[in-house]
Amino acid sequence: MPELLLIGLGDLGTLIAAEALKQGMAVQAMRRKAQGLSGVSMVRHDAATTWPVIAGRVTDLVLCVAPDNSGESAYQQAYIAIAKQALCWLRQQSQPAHVWLVSSTSVYGQQHGEWVTEQSPRLPARSTAKILVAAEDLWLQSGFCCTMLRPAGLYGPGREMMLRQAKSGQQIVESRPVYTNRIEISDCARAVIHLIDRRHQGFSPEVAYNLTDLHPARYCEVIQFLQQQLAIAPGTEQHVTRGSKRVSAERLQQSGFCWQYPDYKTGYQAML
Repeated sequence: MPELLLIGLGDLGTLIAAEALKQGMAVQAMRRKAQGLSGVSMVRHDAATTWPVIAGRVTDLVLCVAPDNSGESAYQQAYIAIAKQALCWLRQQSQPAHVWLVSSTSVYGQQHGEWVTEQSPRLPARSTAKILVAAEDLWLQSGFCCTMLRPAGLYGPGREMMLRQAKSGQQIVESRPVYTNRIEISDCARAVIHLIDRRHQGFSPEVAYNLTDLHPARYCEVIQFLQQQLAIAPGTEQHVTRGSKRVSAERLQQSGFCWQYPDYKTGYQAML
C-alpha cells in the first residue's frame, strides 16, 4: 500500500491528502501548524529545517508547499531550502521514496500563443519561475526517482480570481489572443493521486506532467462566459496585451486520467 509523506497542507495539499485517503493510502503530512485533516498523521515541523524521524516506510514524497508570498525569498524558502532538507532526509532512507514536486506551468516562458508540452524548453520570464526551474533541476540532478508536476492556474472554491474579474463588469479586449490555462483544483489533486496510484500498479511515470485541463481558452472568452452566467452586462473596456501560451495535457491524458471538469465551462458552472 502506498504511504505518502505530504509536505505542505494548504488548499491543494489538503485535497491531495483527502483523495489519497479515499483511495486507501496511508498519509502523513508535515506542516508548521498543528491543524490537520482527519485520518492524516501530522508532523508539526518547519520543513526548511532538519527533518525529524518519520515513522513507517514512506513510498512517495509529495512536495506541495505554497510560498508565503510572491517574493523571491519566499520562493527560495519553499522550493530550494525545503528541497535541500528533503534530500538530506532521503539520503538516510534505506529505500528512498519517489519524489513528486508540485511546480508550475510558469516554468514555460513562451509568449506567442504557441503550444507547449513537457518536452518544450523551460524559458521562465519571471524571477520566481526561474527559482522553480532551479528547484526542478535540483531534483532532476539529485539521482533520486522524481517527477515534476506542473499545475496550470488553479480555480475552484476559495480560488475565485476570474470570478472577481468578471464581477468587476469590465469588457476584456485583446489586441492579440491571450490564452489562459486552468485546472479545477479537485481535478488537480485527483491527477496527482492518479499518477501515484499508477506508479504502484507498475506504470513508470515520466519525469514531468502538465496538470491542466484539455481546453486552453482565450481570457476574454472566459470572462465573457462568466459574465453571461452571472447576468453582468460588460461596461468599460479593459485592454489586455500580455503574452501567453497554450499548455498541452496530452501526456496526462495518455496516462489514463479522466477529468471531472475537462474545460473551464464545466468547472465554473459547478462553482456557480
